[in-house]
Amino acid sequence: MGVEIFGVQGSPPCRAVFLVAKAIGLDYTYHWVDMKAGGTRTPEFLKMNPAHTVPTMKDGDLYLGESKAIITYLVNKYAPDSELYPKDPAERAKVDQRLHFDSGLNVNFRGIAFPLLFTKSLDEYKKNKPKLDESLDLLETFLGLSKNVAGEKVTLADLAVLVHISTLATAGLLGNDRWPRINAWLTRLQSELPYYSANVEGSNMLGGAIKESLAQLSA
Repeated sequence: MGVEIFGVQGSPPCRAVFLVAKAIGLDYTYHWVDMKAGGTRTPEFLKMNPAHTVPTMKDGDLYLGESKAIITYLVNKYAPDSELYPKDPAERAKVDQRLHFDSGLNVNFRGIAFPLLFTKSLDEYKKNKPKLDESLDLLETFLGLSKNVAGEKVTLADLAVLVHISTLATAGLLGNDRWPRINAWLTRLQSELPYYSANVEGSNMLGGAIKESLAQLSA
């Protein structure tokens, strides 16, 4: 059956997998997971991923959770010569470092998204927002060192970070005065990447929900 991806459209980590798959021209079967109905807690899903998270990938007898593991695997197996994940040890190490940075960005992103979308707590959002801003400040610094997140060329690091940044922009949380490099980088990738469409629907969906919830809670 080939590669199968289990996920949800709005999730940034899922969208990173969708972007990479489209970037390398990989055909895969997509399975939407009804998380509200406990879709990640079924016996069948837990056999694939005991951590009950999305995205989850199945490729033959291999099951993987965690988006970073999935996207590096997909490139290593299906596009080993791709510039998205360079073979040079030093260049690859920089990409890996930025992927680890994105894991922290994801934590801080969730720190503002969950209070707005689930617990409906404006106070918790305000408490957590400075941590997200610190991550964005660091990304702004990275983009002052090179054209893209991990160097001059677009890599997996850019695609992993991009899904969070596009959502924040849609939500109205990416001020250009404080983060001009990030905004310019986002605009450039949105126009230059021929596979960017894989991110659009989910980014608009989640970013729009965050923006609407923040407006309602702030009213």
